[in-house]
Amino acid sequence: MRTRDPSFFPLAASSRRALQRYWPTPGVVWGMLAIACVGSRLATAISYVEDPDSLRFALSVADAYDVAALQPHFPGYPVFWASVELVYLPTGSLSASFAIVGGLATVGLVWALTRLRGVRLRSIDGAMIAGAVFFSPLLWVMGTRYMPDLLGTANALAALTLLVQALYATRDGLDERAAAAGIALTGLLAGLRLSALPLVIVPALWVLIRSHRPTRLVGIGTASVAVWLVPLILDTGFWTLVDVAWGQTTGHFTEFGGTVQTNADLSRRLSGLLQGLWADGLGAWWPERHPLTGAVGVGLLGLSALGTWRLGRRGHWRSRRVRLVVLCAGLYALWIFVGQNVVHKSRHVLPLVPLLLLLPAAGATMLWRRRPRGPRAAVLGVAGTYALVTLVLVAQHRDPTAIAQVKSFVEEHTERPGPTRVVSKPLVNTYLRQQRVDAQFLSVEAPGDRRQVRHADTGRTIVVGSYSAFPELSPTQTKRFFHNPHVNRMWPRVTVSIYEH
Repeated sequence: MRTRDPSFFPLAASSRRALQRYWPTPGVVWGMLAIACVGSRLATAISYVEDPDSLRFALSVADAYDVAALQPHFPGYPVFWASVELVYLPTGSLSASFAIVGGLATVGLVWALTRLRGVRLRSIDGAMIAGAVFFSPLLWVMGTRYMPDLLGTANALAALTLLVQALYATRDGLDERAAAAGIALTGLLAGLRLSALPLVIVPALWVLIRSHRPTRLVGIGTASVAVWLVPLILDTGFWTLVDVAWGQTTGHFTEFGGTVQTNADLSRRLSGLLQGLWADGLGAWWPERHPLTGAVGVGLLGLSALGTWRLGRRGHWRSRRVRLVVLCAGLYALWIFVGQNVVHKSRHVLPLVPLLLLLPAAGATMLWRRRPRGPRAAVLGVAGTYALVTLVLVAQHRDPTAIAQVKSFVEEHTERPGPTRVVSKPLVNTYLRQQRVDAQFLSVEAPGDRRQVRHADTGRTIVVGSYSAFPELSPTQTKRFFHNPHVNRMWPRVTVSIYEH
């Protein structure tokens, strides 16, 4: 029977035993991965607020946690806030706090995927999974962004892994210890990233049905929910929280959530979903992207095909464990396609990206183990282009987004003599106002505000966005700001017009 080689190079048995004496222990390897993940995210941390969503979480940590004031918005994400706050209190640095939590979440993703596949981190399979996760452009960017999505993804996949293990780890029945841990993480997930619950809801219910002690599991789940819900109620107030929850929930589905009800173009939604997975999650080619991303796409397709064949040859696709994971991923994909803003916010595909990375990781392992060693060059080539695309995107992410550039631009004009008026949509005005931009903010959607601009005698009016609200006025200056939409798809191009009075 062929044994797994713990190193990257096939050795004779005597040489392998000698090497294993000095080979790092599993704890050391995991520690090295943690240092690499946290260190790389700290080195590429951002020092600006890139969009309104990030602003709410930044204010909740640096200013005050206030769900009623949308700092952050409902459901409040208290588990994530507490995790970041624990780092922020001793460091006093927003960028470092979010990056450290993001780095640890990346380690959590690797743990969940290696356990889901049943491989060790010290194996070739484990190394390929770790490399694929480490260099995923979307996972890296979200690891430094002021958002809870990456930690929520790590929690969701860890819960999924434990629940699947509880169902199928033994032939005698349910693994109650894994079931308890999975249910506990599911309860915490509701206070960390509520929209990720559809990924784990089926195995969680199945575990409860199959358990001989369902009351105990319900108690564990209730306790894990109470850990974050009770402090949230005490901080916000019960009826205030109910009002905020109702307003934000109905608003999400009927006004600002980007759901199928407010954006019913199904072809555009499908394109956004595919772009989030393929281009943003894997760094592969999309129209208007650099040709190098084409090489990444071809390489990942080839490795994924090999990985699919390898797993299929071993009968993994006939496994009930794999079928359950595929079902959960399909249900989650359906949920975000219908109920999330997949057109403008690729972060909603995050829980699917690590699962997708298992395929090219399996294909890369297959090539790496082949003899002679020629196929290893192909693996290294794909890995090199994949990492290069990610590093470029990460470097671009350190530069301010278009709307963050606008904020600096407006601040420069507020220092000049005379009053400054900013006219834009309410969300942009809120983004600028909450960052203490000293200007009068007017809504382009309000007729009274537009009349006020037309009758202004002195100062300047800065219109953020492309609007035809003032056809009778000629701008004295027009400036356009850009950022790479594969770093952040929200407002990648912003036009600013200045009207002097």
